[in-house]
Amino acid sequence: MSPPEPPHPSVDRLRGQLEYLFEDDPALRRAGAEELAERLNHDDRWARARARYPLDTDDELRAKLPEFADRITVDEVRTARDRVPPADD
Repeated sequence: MSPPEPPHPSVDRLRGQLEYLFEDDPALRRAGAEELAERLNHDDRWARARARYPLDTDDELRAKLPEFADRITVDEVRTARDRVPPADD
């Protein structure tokens, strides 16, 4: 039996994910909301695939990513981004 689908990520969770992304790659602070939503959705689909198929190889998981729909909207990313503190320059 597959593990249950995790809940839709909240805006606060997305804010936290954006903070980590911006820390790892400061250039992403200049990325558009569409690009960030695409990145977050990819990471979210990958995490859900890994949870559902923990023994699969990366190549096997890559083939299964289309099973998982995008759950993060551009508007949610914009709202989350507005809550991210400015960079410490």
